[in-house]
Amino acid sequence: MTVTFDLDGTPTAPRDAATVLVVRDSVDGPEVFFVKRSAAMRFMGGAYVFPGGRLDDEDGDPAVDCDLDAEACALRLGEPDGRRARALHVAALRECLEESGLLLCAGAVGGADVDALRAALVPKGRPSLAALLRQHGVTLSCAALVPWSRWVTPRQETRRFDARFFVALAPADVSRALHDGSETVDSAWLTPREAIARARRAEIVLAPPTWRTLAEMVDAPDVAALLALPRRPSAPVEPAVVAVGDTFAVLLPDDPEHPLCDVSGARAGLPTRFVYRDGTWEL
Repeated sequence: MTVTFDLDGTPTAPRDAATVLVVRDSVDGPEVFFVKRSAAMRFMGGAYVFPGGRLDDEDGDPAVDCDLDAEACALRLGEPDGRRARALHVAALRECLEESGLLLCAGAVGGADVDALRAALVPKGRPSLAALLRQHGVTLSCAALVPWSRWVTPRQETRRFDARFFVALAPADVSRALHDGSETVDSAWLTPREAIARARRAEIVLAPPTWRTLAEMVDAPDVAALLALPRRPSAPVEPAVVAVGDTFAVLLPDDPEHPLCDVSGARAGLPTRFVYRDGTWEL
């Protein structure tokens, strides 16, 4: 995984983004769907991530058919701009379909339509998202998304995002859950505990927001309990980057050495800092 920090430069403005933790119950507890980003990707290349990406202009198109309006989406996110709030929901749903093949929608949609819609989203010069949804009879389900948290890339990172994290129960048919073979090159259903264990063994790479989010969920016995955990969807979490010897560490806001340390929402036992070494993150 390649990251680029500039400790002395002027911070760039973060771009809006959204990501979805698609979850399902298993005998070992809740499982989360992961995709592995291609090593060629400039941002988090090689990392195991939740499906997601940045907002496109068309995500804010009022013609995109959804089951919630802008006002309802704004209330869910604590976001004053209703159009932005709805666009964040739409981006999460669109990226989830593009990167995982899972469609969160209102009403029943056949598997062939799901696959066709996913394929239709890829080509350049394609019809608009609103037009594609109408063509396949799809109404996106914003209500299926549970707002979870909000992460802002550190100011020292050269590519920055203001990313909303959502959680969503997997649709009944998960047989189409598969990486896209382009931006993402592998995929897996993993419990939070298993994903963290694999990251500790350096079998997979988890970025700090991914690792911390999983750590918050690791003791939930099932999806219902996971969804009942406390969450702060409107409070931005902005880590800080500090030099540590010949490398860097990312400090979360509840770390005592974070410049704006805030322990008001801290939970005991959660990691508060991550050190970048040899292309991966470690505690």
